[in-house]
Amino acid sequence: MRIAAVLSIALLAAACAGVPFEPLPEAPALRETPAVGSPNDAADDPAIWIDRADSARSLILGTDKQAGLYVYGLDGAVKDFLAVGALNNVDLRQDVTIGAFAGDIAAASNRSDNTVTLFTIDKGKVTKSGAFASAIVEPYGLCLGVSGGKIYVFVAYKTGDLIAYELSGAGAGVEAARLKLASQLEGCVHDDDAGVLFIGEEGRGVWKAGFANGAFDATTPVDAVRGPSGIHADIEGMAIYRLDETRGYLVVSSQGDDSYAVYDRAGDNRFLGRFRIVAGAGGVDGAQETDGLDVTAAALGPDFPAGLLVAQDGFNDPKGSKQNFKLVDWRRVNAALALPK
Repeated sequence: MRIAAVLSIALLAAACAGVPFEPLPEAPALRETPAVGSPNDAADDPAIWIDRADSARSLILGTDKQAGLYVYGLDGAVKDFLAVGALNNVDLRQDVTIGAFAGDIAAASNRSDNTVTLFTIDKGKVTKSGAFASAIVEPYGLCLGVSGGKIYVFVAYKTGDLIAYELSGAGAGVEAARLKLASQLEGCVHDDDAGVLFIGEEGRGVWKAGFANGAFDATTPVDAVRGPSGIHADIEGMAIYRLDETRGYLVVSSQGDDSYAVYDRAGDNRFLGRFRIVAGAGGVDGAQETDGLDVTAAALGPDFPAGLLVAQDGFNDPKGSKQNFKLVDWRRVNAALALPK
């Protein structure tokens, strides 16, 4: 979601006046995908699927929120496209069991028909497996979570509502719980180990809520827009870089200043720093105004031995190009911020 028009105009005026964003550490993009097929604000959210047999053959799912779902290789090339509607956010879980289904599953918020669209992933083949109706019009943000042996789809809405739907199969889901914040939500990520859901309230900041036995605990703040960390509205995509059951990082898109905030995944979620994605070698440009992102700590072949960050690029080069996704070697992020082990 783009920030409010008045704020956009103010930022544009500041840029034209030569007022720069504050300097931040930088991580270069290593690769990029082709531009999505739809014009204007179209590319949105990625999800990384890991090939257990050969991690270098892992895939990236990426939404075109006007048309459907792309499937990319780690080289950025398009492997497949599913024309299934206006998908906004996508997430996946691997090695799960839901009723008679066992395997890998993905879910996406589909604004074309007001549903959550479900997919199976088998040996790298992504197939639509079903859909279920959203309880509120226009499903927006989305993430998956595993809790108590059950699989949940968390859907965030512009109304400030967030609903947890329990999956009852590879193509069906039912509402289990809901919470509400004051304003528009989108990004979310569930820490399956800790039983914590992180939520992005676009204009206000980052929140978290415990989730267990199909119910939410009270929400508590993690960080606020324009607070000491310097994050800017809109708060957008978020993902967890998981080192093990307790260690790792929460990564959040601070869209309003083209940056990415990193927090300790555990405890009080200590703020660890912000960085920007800049141009890399071979003509790959950086990323600005990022909507969705995903990250993994898995070693994905020789180019991503410490993991991969994928971020939507809201202003792809050359100027006037359609949007796409950027791939960043996590070692570059780690070096930029000197992250603790």
